[in-house]
Amino acid sequence: MAENSSVHLERLTELIRPVPLAGFASSLCRWLQDAHEAAAEVQLQRRGNHRGGWSNNTSFGTDRYQYLLGTAGSLDNELPGLVVDSAFQSVLLKFERFGVYQMQFPTGPHGSIGDASDLRRDLLTTNGDPGLLSRRDIWLADRQLLFLGWAGNEEAGLTGAWVGQGELYDNRLDWDWLVNLLEVAESGRFGPVAVPEPARPLDPTIFDVPEPVLPLRPRRERPSGSAD
Repeated sequence: MAENSSVHLERLTELIRPVPLAGFASSLCRWLQDAHEAAAEVQLQRRGNHRGGWSNNTSFGTDRYQYLLGTAGSLDNELPGLVVDSAFQSVLLKFERFGVYQMQFPTGPHGSIGDASDLRRDLLTTNGDPGLLSRRDIWLADRQLLFLGWAGNEEAGLTGAWVGQGELYDNRLDWDWLVNLLEVAESGRFGPVAVPEPARPLDPTIFDVPEPVLPLRPRRERPSGSAD
């Protein structure tokens, strides 16, 4: 798995602060993996019904997408400050300073994004009429936008997850910076900050040590008539 750029990791860490990077990566990747596993389980029911199969070549993707939309709110138990916004029949993970928009990258973060809705194209570009309020402006307000891209399938589950910032050109994202989120989640290099151990109680035996004996001598008197 490709090594992440330290510069890009620092950029992400600073942008999502105070959300810890380790928790951010593991929570989002686990959510995406859960969506793949849940959708795969539903396909078994679709194919194994006693009245006959009712799956098709889009049912897995549809169930996976509905899982993501329906369960995004559960992330607020893991990521502090998260508010889920389901406007425009989609979902945006909003934090105080940034928002996260998830989308599928069928051929990876540098490949074509395929067919994109008007909403997605609004979010992926910033070259619209500056005098008009776009859906991106309405949805994000003053927040910065992060794209959470992922890839996976029914057989293998989640195979990739990336987060970064960029803009759409020729139906591909031109990234300003990009982090392999799955690599962060799996590496464990960015674990939570270690909590210092509580102060240990003093050993009671230290009070049993005898006090040191100081060599005290009586003060000698000065001879009478001596000068000060």
